[in-house]
Amino acid sequence: MAETLNEGDWESLARNILRAELMRRGLSYARLVELLARLGIEETEAAIKNKVSRGRFTHVFFLQAMVAIGVDWIQIPTSDSLLNGDGIGNQGAQLLARQSHSRDSSPATKK
Repeated sequence: MAETLNEGDWESLARNILRAELMRRGLSYARLVELLARLGIEETEAAIKNKVSRGRFTHVFFLQAMVAIGVDWIQIPTSDSLLNGDGIGNQGAQLLARQSHSRDSSPATKK
């Protein structure tokens, strides 16, 4: 178990959240290119693959991709979960994709 997360861990998490949302919807990078184009955002499949594989992309690109694929809510792992490595690393996207989206599970939404 890690005591802190480094920049690479955060990049991995961002990459895996994007990949997980694509997996949930059965979408490819090629389809993401088409969906982004509908919003007037021109990207190539190769450029997207490079950004995502590096985990280095802007907040703007992340939001554009989320809107393009129809994400209206993102569940981010808790700090304890992240420190245990959940959502980070090679299998992180698959783990995140399998988790259910439950808005009621967040402490901020509990009454």
